[in-house]
Amino acid sequence: MLTRGRVMYKRPVLIAAVSALSAVCTVLYGYYILIAVPFCLIPVIFYRRKSKQALILLVSVFVTFAAGFISAASAVKAYEDAGKQILSSKNITLLGRVCRKERTDYGTKLTVNLLGERHLRVSVLSDKEPDLGSIVRITGNPEAPEVLRNPGCFDEASYYKSLSIVSEIKDAEIEPAGIKIFIIKRAYYQILDVLYRLKYRMQDVFTSTLPGEEGALLAALCIGTKSLLDPEVKEMFQNAGISHILAVSGLHISIAGAFIYKLLKRLKCKVTTSAVLSLIFVFFYSITISDSVSAKRALLMYAVIMISKIIGDGCDIITSLSLVCIILTILDPLSVMQTAFTLSFGAVFMLAMTASPATECYHSYCVLKWENTHKEIKGNRFKPTAVNDLISSLVFSFFIQISMAALTAKYFYSLPMLSCVLNVLILPLLPFALFLGLLGGLLGTIFLPIAEVMLFPCHLILYWYELSSSAYSSLPLTNIVTGAVTPVKVILCLFAACAMAFIFKRQSRKMFERRFTRIPWKKNLVFPLFGSRKASFAVAALSASILLILSIPVHRDGTAMLDVGQGDGILMTTADGKAFIIDGGSTTDSSVAKNVILPSLKYRCISSVEGWFITHMDDDHVNGLIQLLEKNYPVNTVYLSKHVERDEKLERLKNLCELNRTKITYLENADTLSCKYFTVETIFPDKRSDFSGANENSLVTIFTIEPDSGHAVKLIETGDIGEEQERYILEHYRRKIKKSSAGETLILKSAHHGSNYSNCSEWLKTINPDFIIISAGKNNRYGHPGRDTVNRINELGLKSFCTIDTGQIQIKNGKAVPIIPQK
Repeated sequence: MLTRGRVMYKRPVLIAAVSALSAVCTVLYGYYILIAVPFCLIPVIFYRRKSKQALILLVSVFVTFAAGFISAASAVKAYEDAGKQILSSKNITLLGRVCRKERTDYGTKLTVNLLGERHLRVSVLSDKEPDLGSIVRITGNPEAPEVLRNPGCFDEASYYKSLSIVSEIKDAEIEPAGIKIFIIKRAYYQILDVLYRLKYRMQDVFTSTLPGEEGALLAALCIGTKSLLDPEVKEMFQNAGISHILAVSGLHISIAGAFIYKLLKRLKCKVTTSAVLSLIFVFFYSITISDSVSAKRALLMYAVIMISKIIGDGCDIITSLSLVCIILTILDPLSVMQTAFTLSFGAVFMLAMTASPATECYHSYCVLKWENTHKEIKGNRFKPTAVNDLISSLVFSFFIQISMAALTAKYFYSLPMLSCVLNVLILPLLPFALFLGLLGGLLGTIFLPIAEVMLFPCHLILYWYELSSSAYSSLPLTNIVTGAVTPVKVILCLFAACAMAFIFKRQSRKMFERRFTRIPWKKNLVFPLFGSRKASFAVAALSASILLILSIPVHRDGTAMLDVGQGDGILMTTADGKAFIIDGGSTTDSSVAKNVILPSLKYRCISSVEGWFITHMDDDHVNGLIQLLEKNYPVNTVYLSKHVERDEKLERLKNLCELNRTKITYLENADTLSCKYFTVETIFPDKRSDFSGANENSLVTIFTIEPDSGHAVKLIETGDIGEEQERYILEHYRRKIKKSSAGETLILKSAHHGSNYSNCSEWLKTINPDFIIISAGKNNRYGHPGRDTVNRINELGLKSFCTIDTGQIQIKNGKAVPIIPQK
């Protein structure tokens, strides 16, 4: 292994890792330009190297590229072929080995490796709990993972593909296959099964000993079980930028492994014995707790560190990381698609490139300052003060955060601005919580009262975590919504991070070379962080530029019908960044605000809603708004019909609006609203209408969105009105619902999700829209959209798009663009 301080040309393993990773990304994402990467690396390979060494490295680079390309191509082909074969059958029987199992509220979730397939798996939900390692026969109806239906939301298909899971089988019948297992493999899985049972016994100890949600919180922190974790607590930790403590991964594994190794060394065990025993512990701990790519990365890196200790060689973190990257990308190329892969490898790389050098630079400054302000006395050396340690921790945490800012914004569409300070407050306590939690949980399985004593400090630590996160969340401007970050922004931010790494390295070397003999300290080093005013200002400028690049809003103006399942939800954004929503509810997704609406807003760089129009108070139109108001999401004004039904749901909405300081405005016919780029005209209900029922009194409005360039979009929103209301509008307001100019795009939102009892022929023919958008859920019990409605639309030669088939429907340049490509 190479020691620290070497540049890229001195790290041949890093060059090979870049080649292998570019090959895998070429196959997975179709970035064929990455084929040029090995050729671009040739100058780096031959720079300051002897011809023989350079040729060996050149061959290695092209070999790793070929290995990565072949491995990824074969993995993708095997996944697609297996998917077609399995999903083509309604009822199928498969043979596989149980490799993981997890208890959920709905039963036991099994991950089964298919026999005869290369790392391919199926996810099985069953009420049975077979032993780990057992070969079972699975019979059931396979379901394809859900493809991405709303940009910015969870992409189940890509996630399952990254885990090599071909299909999910619910309510499966599982029975032993009667196939014998090799004795060594059987012993290995028996150990895992014992550890699995121990894990859930420890979870029971945590939940029975600690109050409230703290038991579930400690279980997530120590043993990785998240099924009992309160979603609100999880969201609070994520918004505060400390959700990494809940994911048992590299940080936890490193802490646990280092503790065991140092403990064995304290017991005067040899280096080899300590390294091997700690590695065995870390192996079984990581395998039992988590199957994530970050856990695998941490395990492999820990193995490299322990091997280097055994052979007595230095261990360079970047070289170790590069070696692990090559191993994972070639052996499990689909894992590169995981967000955890990018964040885990990126965090460790940035730690080595920026955070550690910055901390060392500050430490060198402190040492040199002490040496120049104290008399030379034999044996008298610099000892960091508490203030020095605090500043050092803040420097480390800040530069990890600033270096990872682009990747954080890319995947989460927001930046926790002060999480570096919060991490300094919570991370020092993590080893104590982890150690006491594991020890208390283990002892509690033998004698529960011991756990009550051992876990009391954990209770205090977790309470501090919750208190700190809650206080952080209450502060203003702690989270900046960045929206979907473009590749150009990511590249610019990474270049800025590399520039900071160069400055730290150069400045650290300068401080070591300086000799202060006669020049007074204050005249030589005048800035307290990195020993040079120029270096410190350069780092500050680069950090500010990263935040500025990411915080510049890129508003995506336009209109989109969100795929909320069985419900309605239309999001409109104007050219000046204002957002308006129509309805936003669902009866098939009980957390529609969390799963669809909020991610869609963050994806479009929207941090507040200017106006929210509710057509009527049915759940499939209003529960998204209620859920967001319960989260204190800023909504300026809620618009309701003057004829809205007065019931408990309306009172609840009014109370939430009052708590959030959200105005309520009631509309009826002839009411108009206008702002720059956006106009609303209400046409129904009016004072003369005398219809009863929530659907029948739905708010019917005409929205006109004026883009910066291109055609204006005119949207007729109909709520859930029926044929009788349609004819009433035709009789009294026929002129208003027609296209007003040839240059605008007229869109009709199909009434009542495309019901047969709405959308009459005269209504459709009179409006004659450019196209019709329909919102309905898959396999809904109402039969929406109705066959008669679809036939009427087709007979009139009108275009229509339904979210069942298309996912989210975006309107761009006057055309409907479905998220799911249509055949």
